[in-house]
Amino acid sequence: MSEGEPGIRDVLRIPQIRAAMIGTFVIMLGFGIVSPVLPSYARSFGVGRDAVGLLISGFAFMRLISDPFVGRLVDVRGERLMIVLGAVIVGASSVAAGLAPSFGLLLLFRSAGGIGSAIFFAALLSYLLRSIPPERSGRVMGVYYGSFNVGFIAGGPLGGLFASWLGPASVLHIYGGACFVSAWLFWRTIRNPPRDPEQARAGGIRRLPWGRPLVAVLVSNAAYAWMIGAVFSTLIPLFGTESVGLSLGAVGGALAIVTAVELVFLYPAGKATDRRGRRAVLVPSLAGLAAITAVFGVASAPAVFLLGMVPFGVASAFAGVPPAPMLSDITPEDLKGTAVAVFRFVGDLGFVLGPLAAGWFSEHLGYGASFAINAVPSVIALGLVLSIRETRSALPRTGEAPGL
Repeated sequence: MSEGEPGIRDVLRIPQIRAAMIGTFVIMLGFGIVSPVLPSYARSFGVGRDAVGLLISGFAFMRLISDPFVGRLVDVRGERLMIVLGAVIVGASSVAAGLAPSFGLLLLFRSAGGIGSAIFFAALLSYLLRSIPPERSGRVMGVYYGSFNVGFIAGGPLGGLFASWLGPASVLHIYGGACFVSAWLFWRTIRNPPRDPEQARAGGIRRLPWGRPLVAVLVSNAAYAWMIGAVFSTLIPLFGTESVGLSLGAVGGALAIVTAVELVFLYPAGKATDRRGRRAVLVPSLAGLAAITAVFGVASAPAVFLLGMVPFGVASAFAGVPPAPMLSDITPEDLKGTAVAVFRFVGDLGFVLGPLAAGWFSEHLGYGASFAINAVPSVIALGLVLSIRETRSALPRTGEAPGL
């Protein structure tokens, strides 16, 4: 690292960034605690596997339909209030779900948490994009996604322990408590970035800078979320057990390899995004992600399957970081909240549709064809990114930034 070049410690020394990372870690730790236990807890109500799927998708569906509406609230009311409100809604709904006497109420309360999740993450991303210098947004997003991943990873093992010690419902109460702690932390430590109230009230989706750069950013985010839902969450677990012949534990280990590799490369991805440019990082990473996905259906040997997780993790890290800084580059300050809401909506849409496509194509055409077809969104995103210019403004050679 050259002199004057900020590192992770320098990023975390900024109070507002450090608060955002700690709060995100706490809330994702709680989410990680809930995730492995929730399906079994739902089954304790005597429902079938289809009802379990409904419970899992209910949260994501409510978040999806809420995304388009939260941006205006963030622009008008400010990030601080919306971050706290979102965390409180998720926390209250989680506690209520843990006290639900029937599956119907469990579904209702858990799904309501998706509304709070949409508010929380849209407001938090808007806060980060408004607060950090554009020339350092890649590094900050790398650290942010790292805190996101570490919290979720750490929560998984704890979920099983708490469920065995205190009962399955306890994880929902613990998640609720984590959300309340996160809300308190954010209320105490962050302040709204400067904004023009009149411009914020005049905002809206129609005022966004609709053009090829914005479309390229949105499609890139949707393609990345599609890949997470279709490949990591659906195809790899099924392909690993049914075609490669691995146990569930081995497949879980393979996914842990992807997550660990991605975690290691997130900050280098952010650094490259700031120094070399968003487009310069996104083009090769999308190309790599598409190529790896397209050919992965031939990785039928266990060793090849497991080794293939490494390039997947690297490509995922470098493809996941640039879209948010690109969004910040091309969006006016008074429309950041609205832009983030649209950005999250297309991402959630990709995450919802990807698994459906992966399941249908693998059922009717086989795993090889399904992997190849689910590489198409990354190819489309790559074509759009190739058709635009670099969005990052020219930076001084030293790369020094105020506040870092």
